[in-house]
Amino acid sequence: MDAMNQPPREFVEPPESQLQVPVETQRGPAPMPRVSERRLEAAQKPGPRSESSDREPSDREPSDPPVPIVTDDGPRIGASGLKPVSPKLIPARYIAGIPGYVTGVLMIAACLVLWWWQGWWWLGLVAVIPAITVVQGLLFTPRRVRAIGYLDGEDELIVASGLMFRNVVTVPYGRIQSVKIDEGPVDRSYGLAKISFTTAADAGETLPGLPKEEAERLRELLTRRGIDTMAAL
Repeated sequence: MDAMNQPPREFVEPPESQLQVPVETQRGPAPMPRVSERRLEAAQKPGPRSESSDREPSDREPSDPPVPIVTDDGPRIGASGLKPVSPKLIPARYIAGIPGYVTGVLMIAACLVLWWWQGWWWLGLVAVIPAITVVQGLLFTPRRVRAIGYLDGEDELIVASGLMFRNVVTVPYGRIQSVKIDEGPVDRSYGLAKISFTTAADAGETLPGLPKEEAERLRELLTRRGIDTMAAL
């Protein structure tokens, strides 16, 4: 009863010093260090990608230098700047060599027959000679034709020929004494001609496989320049 009759107590607000929160709890977590805006943009901006990084490992170019291309015939002496003869000379030489090919085949057959019939084994060795002649004629005729070349310069004529044994001849126009054009039945069927010229020092040179127009032009050129050179002397 005494407790109910007591007047209500007044709420007394505590002083401000007691309501203050500790400094550590007021500050909260430690602030992050500030980063430069330019540095942040540069980190977020994607940089240019090189072509080498975009390629797959299999697509990258090899580091080894390219292998130089070598021709089948290889380098030849005096082949720089020479004019080739007509490619029609290849079938023309095949047709012109038919008698020789037939003779070689008949010799091979005769040697083999006598070897089998008479038992002369040494005829097998004799048959090797015409066999080599026929085979090398069939295989090397195109390369021999491609090895022929010529060049009509200002003061001299250069003629090159030969595959295994290379021959390059330089003839001054003033030393040429006569020029002649020849054509056989096979060359005539292919529209070809060969030009021959003689000099004071040797029997002369022959240039086969020329078209008729080129042979006529070269003959007139050699004759005119030979006369002009001799007149100038």
